[in-house]
Amino acid sequence: MTAIQNADAPRRLIWRAMTALQAQYGYFTSPVLHDIFSDLHRKTVENYLAFLIAERVVEVSGTEARRNGQANQYRIINAGEAPPLRRNADTALGCRQQALWTAMRGLRQFRPQELALAASTEERAIPRDTASSYVRDLVAAGYIVQSGGSRSTYRLVPTHNTGPRAPIILRSERAVFDLNLMRTVNVTAAEIGRAA
Repeated sequence: MTAIQNADAPRRLIWRAMTALQAQYGYFTSPVLHDIFSDLHRKTVENYLAFLIAERVVEVSGTEARRNGQANQYRIINAGEAPPLRRNADTALGCRQQALWTAMRGLRQFRPQELALAASTEERAIPRDTASSYVRDLVAAGYIVQSGGSRSTYRLVPTHNTGPRAPIILRSERAVFDLNLMRTVNVTAAEIGRAA
């Protein structure tokens, strides 16, 4: 395999391999992916697979015997485009965004401060700035609409309440990846905001 230039290319290639293996055999395994992508660091494949499992995009479907023990068999349960990997630094941000998304799905309307309070728990407080940034990004993507003047309120657009999993903001691509639709939603209305 040739060297991979684009930093985002590995996940797309890994996803294509997973999809092709599943179409051919009904499942795929981590050792086979490692063999296919021998020029990638093993952790690149493992981290992406762990992310997909955590996001309920991939699940364990069985095990198979190998020379050096057992290997899990995996299958894709939510097909679509290759989901972007949240980097280690974004794990906490992803949890906060998930909490905000869950809260906004339960509120008829909200202000960022109210949303931050509704999404916060004793274990994880959500800063108002994080709520404001996520709201701003989802307004740009068309998921949320704003009404009112200086004391603006926001509400989730019913047709964009796509499911329980929080959309992932892709600032470099000026887009949102919707894990419920398993596709990228391009942002045309406004600039994606600064990371919270």
